[in-house]
Amino acid sequence: MMHRPVVAAIALATLCSPALAEAPGFIRDGRMPVCTTAGFPPLTFREDVGDERPIGIDIDIIEEVARRHGAEVDYVITDFPGLLPSLSSGRCTTIISGIWITDKRRETYDGARYMHSATVIVVGGDTNDIASPQDLSGRKLALENGTFYGEEIVDPLNAELQEAGRAPIEVDTYPSQQEATQQVLVGRSDATLTEEAEGAYRGARSDGAIKIAYTYPSVATYGIYIQKDAEDFAALLQTLEAMRSDGFFNTVAATYGLDPKVFDVDFGG
Repeated sequence: MMHRPVVAAIALATLCSPALAEAPGFIRDGRMPVCTTAGFPPLTFREDVGDERPIGIDIDIIEEVARRHGAEVDYVITDFPGLLPSLSSGRCTTIISGIWITDKRRETYDGARYMHSATVIVVGGDTNDIASPQDLSGRKLALENGTFYGEEIVDPLNAELQEAGRAPIEVDTYPSQQEATQQVLVGRSDATLTEEAEGAYRGARSDGAIKIAYTYPSVATYGIYIQKDAEDFAALLQTLEAMRSDGFFNTVAATYGLDPKVFDVDFGG
């Protein structure tokens, strides 16, 4: 294994507070059904293809949330576009999968922030002529289907490029970020967009085959989504605050080599 789960590093003496004694609605008979992609390292992934349970930053966090409510996690593995529909249908009660908190999603679901996110452009290791978003003009870009990269980043950029008389970006979509990144590795695409932690993880393990060419200013946060319910959401926020007070997120940061400031977020903001 790459590491021991972070929960093992937290003192066993850490107990649920009395306020958390009554299980919220996202716990069902002592089980917490969680939807995740298990394909977005280092947040949520399988270390080996045949592994039944994923590992990663997101998994350590949600396992600790469940533990503090006396529950065990049951993972529902799905592709990214299937996450929110699975929550709507009741297939799972909770989502954690490197998914952004957005105002649009919060119209339908409750979303608790837990980690800052920065988008990056990943290119081939020998690519030296892509150093900014504008350099993607006329290039082929591989994106994971269902993400907001196209709507929030590529569409406005293409409008800007076309207004300047430059060639637009050609976008191809794939079922997972792993498949999108693979297109860059084999040379079918010039670049992909992903999140900084994921891009750095894959780059470090690619033996120089891919690298981060550009990092966008951090304007987003990852979140945990549940069905809309004021009491359940309050319970989730209280659990995250207790985890922060106990130093849990500092332990996660140390385990994965992150700056602890990435967890300096307003959970309910």
